[in-house]
Amino acid sequence: MKTKRYFRTRIIALFGVGLTVIIIMWKNVSNSKNQFDVFQKRETNLTVVGQTFGIQRFEDIACVRFQGRLGNLMMEYVFLYVVAKMKHLYPVVPENSELFQIFDIEKTTLTAIGKSADSCAKLPVYKERWGLSYDEKLHAVPPYKSVKFDGYFQSWKYWIKYENEIRNLLRFKNPIKQKAFTQMRDIIDKMKFEINKESVIVSIHIRRGDYVTEEHYKYGKLTPNETYYANAMQYFKTRHKNILFVVGSNDIDWSKKALAKEKNVYYSTGNSPAEDIALLSLANHTIMSVGTFGWWIGWMAQGTSIYYKNIFRPQSDFAKEFRNNSIDDFIYPGWIPME
Repeated sequence: MKTKRYFRTRIIALFGVGLTVIIIMWKNVSNSKNQFDVFQKRETNLTVVGQTFGIQRFEDIACVRFQGRLGNLMMEYVFLYVVAKMKHLYPVVPENSELFQIFDIEKTTLTAIGKSADSCAKLPVYKERWGLSYDEKLHAVPPYKSVKFDGYFQSWKYWIKYENEIRNLLRFKNPIKQKAFTQMRDIIDKMKFEINKESVIVSIHIRRGDYVTEEHYKYGKLTPNETYYANAMQYFKTRHKNILFVVGSNDIDWSKKALAKEKNVYYSTGNSPAEDIALLSLANHTIMSVGTFGWWIGWMAQGTSIYYKNIFRPQSDFAKEFRNNSIDDFIYPGWIPME
């Protein structure tokens, strides 16, 4: 994959979902003011090309059982949006969904169309067969007929035909966007990271927490050890002369110990999950761990993404969530496996 350069003023897709940001190093670039003006114009003029559902356009509705954390909620929302678009339905999102606080998405709730709070509960339910693989039966539901879905829908195949629309759809709200922009600039300044034609920034997401518990291991979930991160970082170091690594993790102490021998590493702390996705997806390239949180960071960054290939323990219950033990439906095309 062609390496993006950080020295030139460039647009980085922070679509986290969907945000377009230009990282400007005005201490090192003489015409910074003009470049910042261009950034502002692009943000102002960028229009969402996604469907506007409106209040009275649809009699029938589509619902999903929203569950899990932010990465899961994003997968579920994107699936719902695309199915509703394809089947001419109104996508119902819970009134108090945190997604409304994070992204500039249309507030398609039951209240908005004057339907009762139990409207989704009355519908026939289609349940996915695999949690991390594409289930074509979910796309085969009839149009113009209200329906409810149960699952996590963790496959890019559900919405790949609408990918550009999704990138425009999931745009961070302005406070999150601006904070990420400012943080990345401050990180570069603090780390005294020299900007030149060889410079790249690589984000690293390290998930520990629940994934290192005995319960998760028995279920079959695995998380990378120090060797994986060292190998992934070495991959970039052999290809680029000047690298800044930015780490986000739910276990910063472990991360610092695991990467203690590495140079030019910044550890991000104090952010909300949404703010971390926004920040880390500003990087040129990404090193992922496991789960949907890191998945979205890699997808938003649109650079080279390295993923941990040992996602599940063979013959485990978690392995059954992958159709034919294949991760192809979950892993985005072109990402690089490593262990």
